[in-house]
Amino acid sequence: MAKFDKSMFEYVVDETQRLQRKNKVWDFFGASIGIGKFIDTVESLSGYLQNLGIGKGDNVILCLGNIPNAIVSFYAINNTGAVANLAHPLIPSDGLKKMSEEMNSKAFILFDEFYNDYEWLKTSDKPVILCSASDFLPKAFKIPYNLYIHNKVKNIKYDSRVVKFCDTIGKFPSKKVDIKGDDIAVYMHSGGTTGVSKTVMLSNDAFNHLADNVIELIGGGVDDSEGMLMVLPLFHNFGLGICMHTVISAGGQAVMMPKFNPKGACRLVKRARVTYIAGVPNMYAKMVASGKFKGKYLRKIKNCYCGGEKLSDEIKKSFEEAMAKSGNPIKLCAGYGLTEGGICCVNTMDIHKEGTLGKPVKNNVFGVIDENNNFLKPMQRGMIALTCNSMMTGYYNAPELDKEVFFYDDKGRKWLKTGDVGYMDEEGYVYFVDRLKRMIKISGINIFPQEVEDCVNKYDGIVRSCVIPYVENGKNFLKLYIVLEDGVVGDDKYIDSLRAYIAQNLLKYNMPRIIEVAQSLPLTQIGKVDFKALQEQENR
Repeated sequence: MAKFDKSMFEYVVDETQRLQRKNKVWDFFGASIGIGKFIDTVESLSGYLQNLGIGKGDNVILCLGNIPNAIVSFYAINNTGAVANLAHPLIPSDGLKKMSEEMNSKAFILFDEFYNDYEWLKTSDKPVILCSASDFLPKAFKIPYNLYIHNKVKNIKYDSRVVKFCDTIGKFPSKKVDIKGDDIAVYMHSGGTTGVSKTVMLSNDAFNHLADNVIELIGGGVDDSEGMLMVLPLFHNFGLGICMHTVISAGGQAVMMPKFNPKGACRLVKRARVTYIAGVPNMYAKMVASGKFKGKYLRKIKNCYCGGEKLSDEIKKSFEEAMAKSGNPIKLCAGYGLTEGGICCVNTMDIHKEGTLGKPVKNNVFGVIDENNNFLKPMQRGMIALTCNSMMTGYYNAPELDKEVFFYDDKGRKWLKTGDVGYMDEEGYVYFVDRLKRMIKISGINIFPQEVEDCVNKYDGIVRSCVIPYVENGKNFLKLYIVLEDGVVGDDKYIDSLRAYIAQNLLKYNMPRIIEVAQSLPLTQIGKVDFKALQEQENR
């Protein structure tokens, strides 16, 4: 369809034509930008990227948190026909280097305050655009912020290759590129349905359809009197697809929060035009527990959606009680989505059933299958599968994995196997039971034990290791068991050194809270660590 067969940026431009050019795109500590100026800024950065030689099929690493530069940069990359290769802003230096080399990235858009961590990049010939949170801050915040980061950025040497974001605007006009809906728009790094970290390829068409599906869910387009609290990051499908692309396409404001803290989130909801919130369970729990989630300001909130991990009855109840006391008896609506498929299923205020993930959104069809891809009857448990128009194109450079997760039914429809166990009732509500994959959620981030173990097993003196999750006060943490070589002493000094090694090579969310030296670990019949047996032991 012509409505979706275009770049994500062109979709935004077309869908916001009905609005006044001063309609606000975001709220960033009170600063904003009108849709007209936003479009001009995106096109200007596009022109700069094109002048660097970046074009259709290339990929640019975008490694930023929730700041306006990230939104502008994403759509500018998209407008050139290149792929936005989304990286976590706290990715270790070696991880960023490996990603760029393996995927042949053409340029980098990074936080200026982290640039000095990437020593290898200083001798590279690849273009680098450095962004500061102060670029779009209001004056009252700009000076103190610049003083705060002064020591981190004072030694950066800018030249024709390494430039400031603000120096890219207004230099070159953008050139029109023929971009199709099925062209790849995003590389998003995920555990995938295989439980191993993979790169998911998502098209323009997938995100444009996702936006359309969700906009219909809320009753159509809005204006800047409506806004979404944007805490979830851009490298997360929920953050990119819903909090950014859907909100801006609908005409609302992305109310940006670079780093979540519960009291700050409550203040932001009170000050800004937040009418929608999307988050993970622990985010809602912390906001309620802060003691600040109360008052008449909560009455303006229309919908709150929860995904990322299973929503407990306790969190849902405490949130809804707090809302009711403030005079707004709305429900916390649990939903379901995944990097490979977008947001696929959700409860709404009107279609809501406790204990479920709701019903599939428009253009999403769910099924439950057995190991032979046969569809099961209502209430029978199996793997959740879905077919939708927001589904990934496939995994980057991994056709063998595509064969594992895709299958076709007798009508020729392409289905995605999610790797999650669940069932559906006769009314069409979806129930989640458990994950087949071994992924663990820490603060809403996908953590893969195998990655932690692969890192740890390379450390001097370690024979084998195993990571398992444990829950404390309703929150997931990691526990690492290690078996040492004979003669190696696992004292505090050794453990501290191991922690430093993990921190150097992995994101902070991968850091085990507890590291325990074990004499041995349970093994399977083929000699692998039996993590299920270890988990059962830990549970006991």
